[in-house]
Amino acid sequence: MNKEQEAIVEEKGLDKEAVKAYLELGNDNLENFEESHQGKWVDDVEFVKELLEDLGDIPADLPVYVHIDWEGTARDVMMDYSEQDGHYFRNI
Repeated sequence: MNKEQEAIVEEKGLDKEAVKAYLELGNDNLENFEESHQGKWVDDVEFVKELLEDLGDIPADLPVYVHIDWEGTARDVMMDYSEQDGHYFRNI
């Protein structure tokens, strides 16, 4: 992280670990960091489950006999996201 980026992190109170992960993905400026950062998750499946539930794409009253291929769903959804050190970012 360069001095300018460090100043932005301090000024905005950004999570230094998340910013480091964002920069490691090849992003060279922090302009889209806050919009892109989705949080920290254990793995792709947990991230995608929470994301789709929050978006309302998975009904709260989904019958127990309906099974979702979470690994396949996560693989497809992750085409629009990147992960670094457990931090998830929307590709902007």
